[in-house]
Amino acid sequence: KTLLYIYGQAPALQPGNTIAFTARFKPADTISGRETRSFYASGIYLLAHSQGDITVTDAASSLLYLPARTAGRLSAMIDRLFPASSAGFMRALLLGDTTRLNADLALSSALKATGTWHIVSVSGMNIAFLTGLLGLFIRKKKALAAAAIPVILFFMALVGFTPSVTRAGLMQFFVLLAPLFRRESDAVTSLSASLVLILLANPFAAAGAGLQLSFAATLGILLFSGRIYNAVDTRLARSFMYRRRPVQRAVRGLIGGASASAGALAFTLPLTALHFGTVSLIAPLANILILWAVTLAFYAGAAAVAAGFVLLPAGLLAARVAALPYLYIAAVVKWLAQFPFASLYTQNTAVVIWLVFVYLALIVSAALRVHMRNLLIPASASLMLLCLILVLTAVFGFGAAPAVTALDVGQGQCVVIADGGFTAVVDCGSLNGDAAETLAAHLQSAGRLRIDLLILTHYHKDHAGGVPEILERIPVGCLALPDPSIDAGPLTDRIISLAEEKNIRRIVVDENLALTADRLTLRLYAPLGSADENERGLAVLCSNGAFDALITGDMSAPIERRLLATAVLPDIELLVVGHHGSRHSTSDELLETLRPEIGVISVGYNTYGHPSQITLRRLAGAGVTIYRTDHNGTVTIPLRNAA
Repeated sequence: KTLLYIYGQAPALQPGNTIAFTARFKPADTISGRETRSFYASGIYLLAHSQGDITVTDAASSLLYLPARTAGRLSAMIDRLFPASSAGFMRALLLGDTTRLNADLALSSALKATGTWHIVSVSGMNIAFLTGLLGLFIRKKKALAAAAIPVILFFMALVGFTPSVTRAGLMQFFVLLAPLFRRESDAVTSLSASLVLILLANPFAAAGAGLQLSFAATLGILLFSGRIYNAVDTRLARSFMYRRRPVQRAVRGLIGGASASAGALAFTLPLTALHFGTVSLIAPLANILILWAVTLAFYAGAAAVAAGFVLLPAGLLAARVAALPYLYIAAVVKWLAQFPFASLYTQNTAVVIWLVFVYLALIVSAALRVHMRNLLIPASASLMLLCLILVLTAVFGFGAAPAVTALDVGQGQCVVIADGGFTAVVDCGSLNGDAAETLAAHLQSAGRLRIDLLILTHYHKDHAGGVPEILERIPVGCLALPDPSIDAGPLTDRIISLAEEKNIRRIVVDENLALTADRLTLRLYAPLGSADENERGLAVLCSNGAFDALITGDMSAPIERRLLATAVLPDIELLVVGHHGSRHSTSDELLETLRPEIGVISVGYNTYGHPSQITLRRLAGAGVTIYRTDHNGTVTIPLRNAA
């Protein structure tokens, strides 16, 4: 496969078209200058950047394109039946298409924080739903296999043969075919065989996080979930109330969900920590609360889509019913995601130590064949250690000296100013879109669960692109920003609407102002230009006694000179270098007047030539010690008061 990037107006395309183009090709082994295997794991080996026009021929009518065309028709029907708020979720649940769901920041971030993103990753759950639905009408094993195998194969093609659905489909084939050949269906053997077949088709798939998590979750369920269920069920069987059939059915449903979740987490927890640097503590509870509703949403959603093709009004009516479990799921995950420490980040070394302790305790218990009822001791010890880690993280975080931290967000800027219990953030954006996650990980790893003051220098994506997600994920006390009416656009509108929705106090900085918090003084300088958005940005001076740090956003040299002429600025110790080191910023006049000792350049892979060699020579000539986030990673400078 080749991934084609089209610049300018893209032609209308449909499955089966043949396109002719001239492009620059390169191996698909890098993203934003960093080596990656994610494309290879998906079977994509080349990246092509188009040059010039693209010629499109009429679509071929081969049956090979039927699954993709069907997926398009199903997606269009889902959009017709469901309101925009639930259509993205239903497309993800039924077809594995998460493009619309990613646009719903509140829901997508909540699913990730609560460890429930797997419900929209088409996998074994969807295959089981399909097989179960067919099983309601077809009782004979041979007939069921004959009907289910082509249906499952078509569904696998429809969602694009992702590793998770391919694994689930192959395992289901083994289950269906085993009785026909008078063979036993061993789940672990089927899992291993499906892995071999996937790797034969694409050995690089082994490097993909999706395949690893899918197989790890399934293996954990096969090895542990049944044992956990039986142990709990046997213990509850002694209860008089448990012998009543209605109670027993309800409780067994809860036990089943909890044991499946616990089994899946056994192997996926360390993989999630390794790949994504996060561990969801609330995942078991979240899965127990929503999995039953996911089942209803899938069946009701599929029924609504089928009805829509037969009679549109009937489909619309059925879609209203199908939206009810979605509303429940969305409400629950958003509520759970707001819990403090719903998820932890391995950026905090203590969290890694805790994870190692938990798994060592489990391994030792298994080696000693400790009975299930005696696992309470290591479980209690793990819980006590976790509580101690969370308390100490907060204590040491709030007791740390005032500091300015430039986070490594790639080509963008996100600066954290912290002192005691006060937290301010200047900008949150990057061209790779990871700024919000990076900021959330940094704050929580330091025990900081809210932002007291969020300052936006201007509204470019590399400075403000992560702000909407942060407003969804982290409580913000106050938002200081330039006049949004001047730089109106989709991103600006989204930020303002979210701030209004969450009742966040807003300060439109149209004149200079000073704010004090603990030992810090923050001075916000109003925009001094009007030609473009960079010139309409704020500047921020943070002071702790005689230690001063200046952040100028993307301010250009002419605006820097205006700032020097209109504001009384002290000699500064720290300069967050303007415009990621562009040659048009950080002028000689600024350096000569303010005489910074340290310069931090927030920069990542880019095609703009940042930081410019001219700027680097200016800084070196002024005796400035330079730190770069692309070379040094996240940079923290203590605000030591020399007075």
